[in-house]
Amino acid sequence: MTIVRLHVALLIGLVAVLLDPAAASAKTSADGFVGGGAKIAIFALAGLAIAAVVAAAIEVTFRTMREGKWSSDTAPVLSALTAQRYYTRILYGLAPASVASAIALVRGVEVSAVVFLFAVMTITATALRAKERPLHLMPIARVVFNAAVPAAGIAVALIPGAFGEAIIGPHTAVAALAAAVTTTFMADWLESRFESDRPVWTAVIGSASFANKLASEIEDTGIRGYKVVGYIGEELAGQPARVPWLGSLDDVRNAVRGESIDLLVIAPQSRRLEIFERAARECLDLQVRMIEATALYEGLLGHVPIGTINSAWFQFIMHPRYSPSSPLSKRALDLLVSGMMLLGALPFMALCALAIKLEDRGPIFYRQRRVGEEGREFDMLKFRMLRPDADDLWGSMTEDELLTRTGRFMRKTHFNELPQLWQVFRGEMSLVGPRPEPPELVNELSGLVPYYERRALVKPGLTGWAQVRCGYAGSRFGTAWKMCHDLYYIKHRSAAFDLLILLQTVHVLVERDREEQLPAKDFILGDTIEFVGH
Repeated sequence: MTIVRLHVALLIGLVAVLLDPAAASAKTSADGFVGGGAKIAIFALAGLAIAAVVAAAIEVTFRTMREGKWSSDTAPVLSALTAQRYYTRILYGLAPASVASAIALVRGVEVSAVVFLFAVMTITATALRAKERPLHLMPIARVVFNAAVPAAGIAVALIPGAFGEAIIGPHTAVAALAAAVTTTFMADWLESRFESDRPVWTAVIGSASFANKLASEIEDTGIRGYKVVGYIGEELAGQPARVPWLGSLDDVRNAVRGESIDLLVIAPQSRRLEIFERAARECLDLQVRMIEATALYEGLLGHVPIGTINSAWFQFIMHPRYSPSSPLSKRALDLLVSGMMLLGALPFMALCALAIKLEDRGPIFYRQRRVGEEGREFDMLKFRMLRPDADDLWGSMTEDELLTRTGRFMRKTHFNELPQLWQVFRGEMSLVGPRPEPPELVNELSGLVPYYERRALVKPGLTGWAQVRCGYAGSRFGTAWKMCHDLYYIKHRSAAFDLLILLQTVHVLVERDREEQLPAKDFILGDTIEFVGH
């Protein structure tokens, strides 16, 4: 968050300087919009910075070559983790800015304005991408976000034109935007190819069982940038293993060097102190990195395995540096989006209400008692889809038989959920959050699923991270699976994350059947699986 604030402050400061009335009213000369002593100082500072970077690059390169030549270590110059990080910065930060600047230069824009465009686009991309988001798990939101970042940079570059003479013309801006967005689409393909060709070689320190499960879930999720190549610990004798044994903990250095391991993952219930001491003694001088399984699941798979954590995991809420999303920004987003959606949905809501009333003369709405924020109960509204006497016939007829014709249509289109937009506008619900559950189900699951009652830390939502990743839970196991994603959302919630989830929700509603989406293979719930099994 500190990096984000620094970048935002730098961006605001840069724009503020450019919007200075004197600068805005000054005529643009052939030499650009900066002149005199300021130009000399800028070129001098830029020259010093470039010289320092070139000198540092030469020094680091020669040192790396010298160390590689005089040692028997055959490890790559860069680990896959470092290479992926640099590659991503170039693909999504420098490349779109460079292409847009080249377009502007070809179209006759002054060199000083081209430099300004490149700087603004780079700074904007750095600021917007400073916080890690699970975009690799959100295909539609990823495309929109990648296109929006260069668009935001060009938009900032156009701001001075609103207060004075434009630095970049509108036609040039459109051409630069098209080229930059196309570059980001190509970057997405190149990044995928790069990760497939050289994934992060990962080794588990722990049991073969956990290594097999981790390898399965990475494969099932479709993540190509990581590959479990083995496990370090006690050998699993006489039983087939999906991943090979790489040696005991005493051989961790040889295993890392021999297999060019990029990442060590500490399995749950492992002897953490012993592992940390051994790894620090043997591997601090290597490029390998180490992470606990819970943190890997958060960053890579977008959920928190509730069977492998304890109450200490929730210390992040009480940490002095924890900064959740602002209630003001979230509420403003709820009011803005729900208000616009209500206006657009009013004709459809009127038609649904009319069709329900004309079909059987029964009530239009169906009220369900649900648990909201901080455990407060409220009535959640839906358009009625079942026959008026459904409660009396529930045991003798199936739900499909109880559906009305209008109800069948609303179930397919999800129009029965539209009245909840009014509840978002009123503040009872949010657009994004954990799905509200009935009080009796909450009481039951609170004694079965660990920390289930802590979903009430935030407002329930129309959609949520669990809904777009898991669908509707149809079993206790499915509920536990959703709980893992709810915890992830509670920790990482923000207005930007909410917008990405809303985008992904549209894709889910259109492209995917909303049935229960359980893991295809073993899911890590630790001892909890005995209580929430299928």
